[in-house]
Order: sequence, then C-alpha cells, then structure tokens
Amino acid sequence: MHAPMTTNLILAGLYNAVLVGTCVYAFVRGGRPERIGAAVCLLASYGTVVIRIIWPSQWLPASALVLAVDVAVLAIFFWLATSTIRFWPIWASGFMLGNVAVTIAGAMFPQVHLFSFHTGLGAYAYLVLGAIGLGTYRLGSRPDPIVRNGSRRLWLQGQR
Repeated sequence: MHAPMTTNLILAGLYNAVLVGTCVYAFVRGGRPERIGAAVCLLASYGTVVIRIIWPSQWLPASALVLAVDVAVLAIFFWLATSTIRFWPIWASGFMLGNVAVTIAGAMFPQVHLFSFHTGLGAYAYLVLGAIGLGTYRLGSRPDPIVRNGSRRLWLQGQR
C-alpha cells in the first residue's frame, strides 16, 4: 500500500470516529435539536458515501447529487436555527453555506485538485460536528423539559 492510500484511509477513519462519536454524544446527552442535527449529519455523510459508490462521477467537484445533499443539510440547519432556542444551528448553517460555496466553486473551477476540494469540504464537516458537540455540551446535564425540547414556540409560551 503506498502513502496516499494509507493517508486517505487514516483520514476517513478519523472522520468516521469523530462523526460517530459526536453523534452518539448528541443522541445520548442532547435535546431534540441536537438529535436532529446528529441524524442529519449521519444520513448526509453515509448517504454521500453511498451516492459516490453507486456513481463514482460524484467524486468530482461538479457533483449535482452531492450538492443536493449539502443544500438539503443547509436547509435543515437553517430551519433548526430559526425554530429552536439553540445557537449552534446558526454556526452549523454558516459552515454548511461555506461547504455549498466550495462545491459551487469546484464546479466553476474544474482545474482545482480533488485533494484540495475534498479537504475543504472535510474542514466544514468537522466544523459542523464541532458545533453540534459544543451545543450538546453547553446544554448541561439536567436541562428542564422545555430547554431539552428546544422549541422556540414552547420557550416563548413559557416566558408569558
């Protein structure tokens, strides 16, 4: 096995460990928004892998299917940012917007090296997972039911 393949396997293993670890943490300790965010990250990450296995052309920067997954994730994080009392979805939305911008730039500039393109996307994926992990940590160990639920509507009703 030569060095680039070994490096790719190490990086993929590291990402999967961070992904699963963060998502398990969010499922165990987080509230409704953290669990939704973790589920979205798992589905999008492994859904993208399946898409790329079925259609190898989806590894290219101009990948319409992968862009569609990223836009859907951006939309869900934006919805979480506007419908919950959590702050982390705002950051996750911003990071996903950067991810979508990198994908669009990759389509516009096909001479970009694939390693650079995928490294840029990976950086944003780690930042989204960091936002979910930090948001879960900041929730605390014993939040009240309204805070755990995270609904802006329920929280506003409780303020009356």
